[in-house]
Amino acid sequence: MAKYFIMPGLSADAEEALLEDWLIKEGDELSEGQPIATVETDKAVVDIDITDDGVVHRLLVDTGTNVPVGDPILVLRDADEDPAEADRLVALATGGSAPAEAEAAAPAPEATHEASPPAEPAAPAKAAPAPGAPDSVEQGDAASAPAPTGRIFVTPIVRRLAREHGVDLSTITGTGVNGRIIRRDFDKALAERDAAASVPQNAPAPAPVEPAASSIDPAAYPGAEFIEHPKLRKVIARRLQQSKREAPHFYLRRSVQVDDLLALRKQLNESSSVRISVNDLVVKAAAKALAEFPEVNSVWDDAGSYRLATVDVAVAVASDRGLITPVVRNADQLALSALSASIKDLASRGNENRLKQDELVGGALTVSNLGMFGIESFEAIINPPQSAILAVGAAVKKPIVVDDAISVGTMMELSISADHRSVDGALAAQFLSRIVELLEAPFGLLI
Repeated sequence: MAKYFIMPGLSADAEEALLEDWLIKEGDELSEGQPIATVETDKAVVDIDITDDGVVHRLLVDTGTNVPVGDPILVLRDADEDPAEADRLVALATGGSAPAEAEAAAPAPEATHEASPPAEPAAPAKAAPAPGAPDSVEQGDAASAPAPTGRIFVTPIVRRLAREHGVDLSTITGTGVNGRIIRRDFDKALAERDAAASVPQNAPAPAPVEPAASSIDPAAYPGAEFIEHPKLRKVIARRLQQSKREAPHFYLRRSVQVDDLLALRKQLNESSSVRISVNDLVVKAAAKALAEFPEVNSVWDDAGSYRLATVDVAVAVASDRGLITPVVRNADQLALSALSASIKDLASRGNENRLKQDELVGGALTVSNLGMFGIESFEAIINPPQSAILAVGAAVKKPIVVDDAISVGTMMELSISADHRSVDGALAAQFLSRIVELLEAPFGLLI
């Protein structure tokens, strides 16, 4: 039976993805799990796989196109199927006229607000799939898609936000493809509603103001070169702005003496071909502390917190495309050599845009280290929806007091930024102190 393959939701808040390249062509016979396209998401460049066997009847999207999550990107049919059935799906997706035979064979579509198809009924009458869910839409589903009148096209994340904030989607004008309501439309409508609610009823109506296309006046910077923000930079800006706006940050700092840690690292590197870095040891200490503090190993949601079943730690990596945070799975269970190898592998593939989408999501804590640049201390912004981020500075020799005498020790500054909604100050202090204990008595990291 002919069916659509739709753009999958590759992360929890993904609204669209850029289709960079097709790995298949029309007429190809596909097997389930076969890579079909390379797409750029808000986090990485990844290949997506087909979820059914079949023949590629039509590619619906050109390369270089930003495709909303839930929109069909190809029509798949059985090898022995009448092509007219698949032609009907093509016509519905592209806004053309369906063959008369197919129209006669298909039931009339029914209207619904839950569909998220393109200009004609093309996607299933349900929300776009969660990551890992099947992405093919049966022809029978397409037949029950909504009619052109009265439909509301909306991305899954906007539909969820509308429910949470009590916003009527029918009052919002979509600016996305084919009038789809996307995140910026919702944010604008919510801001306007909240602003209207804050104005007294007897207050005079404000004069209309034309929205500014840009906050920058190019004439003030003669000769300046305009460089459009790449997709990842826009996402970084949006997510970190969201984090500072929504998550009440608080900050705690501790100094840690790392002479014993550096001595252990030297011994390990002299006896093994795997080169252990200071950052590897910090990630290991953070992972072990997370295992002891499950309240920190959680993520916040307005309805409740999710206490994570495994200890996964994100590691900040400065790639050529921007900051990425690949996640080391089960970091508390890994031997130091395996942990170090995993971090190096993730960082290397991150710089080459070869990370898989599931390697960029998860975890409750990120470790960010700027010590290699000589930065002694800094405070980082939490990577939403995580609960905290650990900022690691450079190891520097400083005068310290030991047994009432001044000596020289190698000191490193740690700073934790925590979300006060999910982590209280005392809990964060205990968690950070445990990390310091593990780093100052580092043989515990080998157990």
